[in-house]
Amino acid sequence: MPEPDSTLSERLFSRSERVPETSTIAFDGPRSGGEPHIAPYVDGAHLPGFYRLQKRAFWRWQGTDSIEIEATLARIAAAPGPRSVDGWLDTVAEYKRGNWVFEWSQLGAECYQAGMALASSDRVRARRTLLAATRYFALASYPHLKGDPLSLQAQLLANQAYRQAGQLLPVPLKELSIPYHGKEVQGYLHLPTLDKASPLVIVSGSLDSLQLDFWRFYEEYLAPAGIAMLTVDMPGVGYSSHWPLVQDSSRLHQAVLDYVPRIPWVDERRVGLLGVRMGGNVAARLAFLEPFKLRTVVSIAGAANLFFTECERFMQTPPMLRDTIANRMGMQSNDWEQLFYRCQGLSLKTQGLMRHRTTVPIFSIGHRRDFICPEQDIQALAASSRGGKALVLDKMPLFEVYGVALARARDWLQAHL
Repeated sequence: MPEPDSTLSERLFSRSERVPETSTIAFDGPRSGGEPHIAPYVDGAHLPGFYRLQKRAFWRWQGTDSIEIEATLARIAAAPGPRSVDGWLDTVAEYKRGNWVFEWSQLGAECYQAGMALASSDRVRARRTLLAATRYFALASYPHLKGDPLSLQAQLLANQAYRQAGQLLPVPLKELSIPYHGKEVQGYLHLPTLDKASPLVIVSGSLDSLQLDFWRFYEEYLAPAGIAMLTVDMPGVGYSSHWPLVQDSSRLHQAVLDYVPRIPWVDERRVGLLGVRMGGNVAARLAFLEPFKLRTVVSIAGAANLFFTECERFMQTPPMLRDTIANRMGMQSNDWEQLFYRCQGLSLKTQGLMRHRTTVPIFSIGHRRDFICPEQDIQALAASSRGGKALVLDKMPLFEVYGVALARARDWLQAHL
């Protein structure tokens, strides 16, 4: 294992002063920080003074310290200096104190150095500290826009910390490189044991998340149940940034599914998919396209239909999420109405898939007040499969909802795998 490197972030960010700020990446020209008619975004508070959705509940659930979150956001908000958009506090233009990437990366670098120093004496504390570094660097990269140099460098550091933490597991983390159209789809394979072939769940998140975000789900829910986890980035994100998001949203995951029989530590006869947000769209899509390779699918707040087909709903999308969707499709977010027509093809109902029932049981989970996956979509997705089930949540605070949703997802996977 390499020696701790105190200059890690300094080296990678050495030329950061001259690169564009995140909110300028996917929108061409000047923009206003005032955005009226924004939908209530259930899993992340849209604060008028911030460009980024503040997913505090999710960050806390991942293990990030609440006090550290608030202290960092306060430093960002109070920082002097020009911002790319006057109305957004988290758009400090230069890589310095107050810049979003700078603040979170400093915390990540401190944890990385401390974790590496502990690696030879206390593996458990070292792993925990390196995972904290992973979370901080991933937060620095958020929302992980392609073409954002600062974000890319933070992602490199996040993945480096994650790999180091993975080597300190009882069963060391394995990295898979799966050939696809002249390139490779990269994923992290987490195994509960090497003594026997384990059932497998392939996991992907939303368009503003990385595959690194699911560590706690594995550690607390899947590993104790004896289920292996293979994480895969969504098209246009992270390791999958080579491929844009298109109507065939599941093509990368389909390649991964085809590759599963070549993985020696998992049981190819017991494979499921779990996806969050757009990852839920992908998981459900494969329930229709690959019924003989999948035992079950879990869609959590999956963007199945109405978000892509109801113009009024689509127009309520917050600015950061607009940029994220456009960026994954290789576009700019300026003409949001035009993007609506491009995105209609992502609807599973428009594609004709939800008009018949798949034999793969789908467990559809969502929140009653979520505008991306409203209750109608939650129920419709479950009804489009034989043996499907819907779980509609309406409880606050969201911190508790995450635990309920993932525990029920784990129980469903155990029963079907």
